[in-house]
Amino acid sequence: MKIACISLGCPKNQVDLDVMVHALLSAGHETVADLAEADVVLVNTCGFIESAKTEAIENILEACSYKQHNPALKVVVTGCLAERYKEQIRQEIPEVDAVVGCASNKAICSIVARVTGGEEVESYGPKQEFPLGGKRVSGSPAHYAYL
Repeated sequence: MKIACISLGCPKNQVDLDVMVHALLSAGHETVADLAEADVVLVNTCGFIESAKTEAIENILEACSYKQHNPALKVVVTGCLAERYKEQIRQEIPEVDAVVGCASNKAICSIVARVTGGEEVESYGPKQEFPLGGKRVSGSPAHYAYL
């Protein structure tokens, strides 16, 4: 699968996405920068301040707009907005194929497999299972570091 990734919010969100990308690449998927080339768009969101929520919603809607030209495209929303506003996302943006809370990041490969198999997915997991690290592919410039 070709997966386009969008990371929004804090540096921790970028690290979370980097860990998910490592898992996806290890499972044989590839990443693409152009949403038009993707089979799956992964939007890792922030949802704590109003401007972050607005940015997340705009990016989710943009990702979903690519379904007009590629009806098979799957949109997976992860991160804090998905965690805090799961019901609203499901009700107000039905084009989203998966809503994934932060504690389910480690299951991203199976979630991608499930949505590309036609399943709608909601996954949140217990907070004590929230992954705090792991191997990752850095999406940040070499002169940046998250401490």
